[in-house]
Amino acid sequence: MNLFSSLNQASVHDYHVPLFLYLAMLAVLAFYAVIEFRHSKHDHVIKFKEALKWSLIYIFISLAFSVLIFFLIGKQAAGEYLAAWGIEKALSLDNLFLIGLIFAGFNVKPEYQRRMLNYGIAGAIIFRLIFILAGFELLRRFEWISVVFGLILLRASWKAYKEARGGHDIEEEFEALEGPIFRLMNKVLPIYPKFDGHKLTTKVNGKRMLTMMAAVIIVIEFTDVILAVDSVPAVLAVSPDRFIAYSSNVFALLGLRALFFVYEAVADKFWAINWALSAILGWISFKMITGPFGLHIPILINLGVLFVLFFGSMIISIVWQPKHKKAKA
Repeated sequence: MNLFSSLNQASVHDYHVPLFLYLAMLAVLAFYAVIEFRHSKHDHVIKFKEALKWSLIYIFISLAFSVLIFFLIGKQAAGEYLAAWGIEKALSLDNLFLIGLIFAGFNVKPEYQRRMLNYGIAGAIIFRLIFILAGFELLRRFEWISVVFGLILLRASWKAYKEARGGHDIEEEFEALEGPIFRLMNKVLPIYPKFDGHKLTTKVNGKRMLTMMAAVIIVIEFTDVILAVDSVPAVLAVSPDRFIAYSSNVFALLGLRALFFVYEAVADKFWAINWALSAILGWISFKMITGPFGLHIPILINLGVLFVLFFGSMIISIVWQPKHKKAKA
């Protein structure tokens, strides 16, 4: 018997997804596009209350979609969706911190940040579809790839652990990304090293060039592609159906823009979330590495572990505030 024979049976499968769920997801995407198009007519600084309101709205929409999955597909699929969505939300915190460093590094004005985040989300939705489909194809063809994905997540868990202890892995990662990427962009693309309002291109001495806004958006897209190396295997570990995996990513990403401005205001208060993120990644890594060997953990246990770690870290952060807080980037 093949050592990895259980993987195709338990870790990769396709639910029967009604057309209504596809239409519902497209309707939410259209709703997001209309709302952001209306708001993008007038660039403004996003205040905490506005960001919190929209963050809660998108969380409610995401949870409502899980109810549809529960009734139209089943409780197993709904549990997988919630676990994948929660993991993606947790992993997005590192993404938000890195985006904040990018904004600071390129001196992006606050009123332009919402527009840039929307461009980044649009690109992430496309790239995640490609990566998730590729990940499933790898799992179908090469059963042992689950172990590789698990080792990738184990490395991510170790990085999150060092960051929680007060290391500077994220800052170093930003410096490593920003320098080479921007130098390469300057070589292959005509970049004007200034902002021109919210324009993506401008004319300089009769020559059409990309503005700094376009350059920063490209850096954000590159960053998301690199971070997807961690987040996509994590989602594949708990949602072995393509639609569930992708829809959970979509709904987590839609609230990312509002969450960014909320996170900026409360990041220092919820210091223990970094520890929870390290533990969550370690747990998922264990699940992916041991899955091919016949150990399949029920989705309710996965949800329970995720819930206890994430919300437990929030409670700990509120109850116990360390005297020496980590300085903001």
